[in-house]
Amino acid sequence: MLVDREAKISGFKKEKYHVVHIAAGGMEAASRRISSPGETDSLKAACAGAQAVCVSVEREKKTEQPPRLYDLTTLQREANRLFGFTAKQTLDYAQQLYEKKLLSYPRTDSRYLTDDMQPMAESLVSGLWPLLPFAKGLDLSPQFGRILDSKKVSDHHAILPTMEFISKGFDGLTEGEKKLLSLVCCKLLCAVAAPHVYEAVTATFTCAGNEFAAKGKTILTPGWKEIDRRFKASFKTEADEDAPELARELPEITEGQTFDKVEADATEHFTAPPKPYTEDTLLSAMERAGAEDMPEDAERQGLGTPATRASILEKLVQMGFIERKGKQLLPTKDGHNLACVLPDVLTSPQLTAQWETELTAIAKGEADPEGFMQGIEEMTRGLIANYSQISEDAQQLFQKERVVIGKCPRCGESVYEGKKNYYCGNRACQFVMWKNDRFFEERKKAFTPKIAAALLKSGKVKIKGLYSVKTGKTYDGTVLLADTGGKYVNYRIERRAKN
Repeated sequence: MLVDREAKISGFKKEKYHVVHIAAGGMEAASRRISSPGETDSLKAACAGAQAVCVSVEREKKTEQPPRLYDLTTLQREANRLFGFTAKQTLDYAQQLYEKKLLSYPRTDSRYLTDDMQPMAESLVSGLWPLLPFAKGLDLSPQFGRILDSKKVSDHHAILPTMEFISKGFDGLTEGEKKLLSLVCCKLLCAVAAPHVYEAVTATFTCAGNEFAAKGKTILTPGWKEIDRRFKASFKTEADEDAPELARELPEITEGQTFDKVEADATEHFTAPPKPYTEDTLLSAMERAGAEDMPEDAERQGLGTPATRASILEKLVQMGFIERKGKQLLPTKDGHNLACVLPDVLTSPQLTAQWETELTAIAKGEADPEGFMQGIEEMTRGLIANYSQISEDAQQLFQKERVVIGKCPRCGESVYEGKKNYYCGNRACQFVMWKNDRFFEERKKAFTPKIAAALLKSGKVKIKGLYSVKTGKTYDGTVLLADTGGKYVNYRIERRAKN
């Protein structure tokens, strides 16, 4: 999935477009996207000083329902987006809080509570107010019905703070634990708060024979979004890159209203490629992987489970197939190569998604485990028969890139760093400097690439803290490369000239 995303990004060809903006009497509106610079200039010129007329005003009341409670994956996603936590860090913090009895069981894939948990949820909500600074002064009339559904709770209910936390508070917790626990508390308050209600306004204008639109919104009931806003403000969370730009409140505009002496301007834009995966967006993609090929009522879809997704990512990082750059997760050279040499069937998320669904059916007694294992065996035999050997070209893909240390003093070819030595790339040349050379070992100094590079460049290197066998003390000295062209390379300490 990471390799596919990077291929889409690198293959993306950005296209330039322009937008013409008109403004007059507090009104601002924008044209459609225009690809031709000439058309942009002529429209801008035609609108400058002209009259704009409002031809329609549409008002629509919209409601955003409160979010559901956290399962592990949504908690990992939001902790990554807001605090930059990796999936493993979130799981580790959640596990520590669970062991301290301050958080419910974290490895859950449910976002609901059972119907009989309402009294406990009520006690939690009323007990949270004194503990959360961002909740002070909020008017909350909790509605618990939407978070209760026994049918949507399998092994474990959604993640919650515990009554133990209500009595103990945040005392003694690390910064990471405090942030994660606060996030869970905030989600509980948001989930039972009132919906967020606003009026969306779209005004359409004509000017110089072209249409322009202005969009705005007026908040009628802040609801749960006020809690969310206060939480983010109190923790100064990292900006949400994917958050849509907030629509501003429009001035009172009526249909048929005219605006004279319009000012016109044009802005330049470019189409944007898909964004690299972050841990947040990749966890979401893993959760949904293969979903389009699965029946809608399939209980479990995607790659891994809430409990294993973090370890899958960490393993790929540790093995050198993916790397973290800030919040982004990117495939390494070896990651690209691995995706290239593996059979398509093994790189398709649909395969794992299908297995997960079948395993869930087996757990419910609705499918035959022997038949499932027989299918696995047959597939494995086929893969081994068809892919028992990796071609020489494919093997070359995984050769480590050689690191050049300097030039060989004997033949002038490049000297490379090996596992145990620094060797000349010319096979006919016997020049080699061993990392475990007795000269450096006796002086208790590691023969580092930096030392090797200096010796090759200028024939000598200043080294601090050399150990003297005679005196048992350390000293600073200059080591000389004393190569006589024989089988072994020699070194010696530069003697200081006597006055």
